[in-house]
Amino acid sequence: MERKSIRSVAPLRLGIAGGSSDLPSFVEMYGGYVLNATINKYVYASLTPRLDDLISIKSHDYNIVAKGTTKNLPYDGNLDLIKAVINRVKKLYDGYIPGFDIIVSSDAPPGAGLGTSSTVVVAILGLFREWLDFHLNCYEMAHLAWEIERIDLKMAGGSQDQYSSVFGGFNFMEFHKDGEVIINPLKIRSWVLRELQHNLLLVYTGLTHVSSDLIKEQEKKSDQNTEYIKHIKNAAIAAKESLLTEDLTNFGNILSLEWDYKKKLSPMVTNDVVDVMEQTALDNGAEGLKLTGAGGGGMMIIYTDWSKKQAIAKALIELGCQPWDFSWEHKGVYTWSIR
Repeated sequence: MERKSIRSVAPLRLGIAGGSSDLPSFVEMYGGYVLNATINKYVYASLTPRLDDLISIKSHDYNIVAKGTTKNLPYDGNLDLIKAVINRVKKLYDGYIPGFDIIVSSDAPPGAGLGTSSTVVVAILGLFREWLDFHLNCYEMAHLAWEIERIDLKMAGGSQDQYSSVFGGFNFMEFHKDGEVIINPLKIRSWVLRELQHNLLLVYTGLTHVSSDLIKEQEKKSDQNTEYIKHIKNAAIAAKESLLTEDLTNFGNILSLEWDYKKKLSPMVTNDVVDVMEQTALDNGAEGLKLTGAGGGGMMIIYTDWSKKQAIAKALIELGCQPWDFSWEHKGVYTWSIR
């Protein structure tokens, strides 16, 4: 096996509408729709082969180093997400794998609601697809990432994050009752995308969350939440139609409508601090907003007339929020080798 360093970059995503309708308990009964888009915030990973059987995994975000061997890489609470990818790859690869060093880092803080965990899995899978020459198409790679999180590690959650990071771009995702997933890249006029970015304000609330914990709480009440999630699913259709018909007039209302239903799923979705931030944004001219991801903190997406963004940002900064500049990323996970 040739010794070469591998690099991988995978984009994070904004969940625009439909999140929760991709949860297995809902999909199996009704099917789900999600609209999301990748942005120019990334998970970076690199792999350097060794001459022995040792494995070293370093996370810059957590400042943790985990070690093991190609024969034994047990789960112990330290970087288990990455270990799960490695353990699955060892089962799939029909051949000898030498030791290696992996380094991973992210542009977003943990618990930001941008699908970071799934994007880490995709980035690490990208390393091995490049290094070991795995023949995985985009659907196969995204499904494998989903299996690693949801089956191997039994982490609660949906399916949108893995597919978003693999495919990249603006996508309307269909999750069918029979398990089929269809990714529809949207052909949105460039001026609409520019106008959307122009009017969106992305702010980090400073609050983090563990999405799997929030989702477990929501799924405990899945029966009574079904009607709410149906409305959330319909919001994805409305947001898609808004973009494709080049009419952003009600885009902010769609965000807030979905957010109102999202808050009904669990008391953990919002809190007093988030409520104050929400009201502050609305008082300063926001037309609509939501937290991206499972809720509880992370990133807030705010839609407003561009002329009011500055005032909203200033008011939220005084509450401890951090505005983030961003642009749309149209490419999914990308890997390359350095010989």
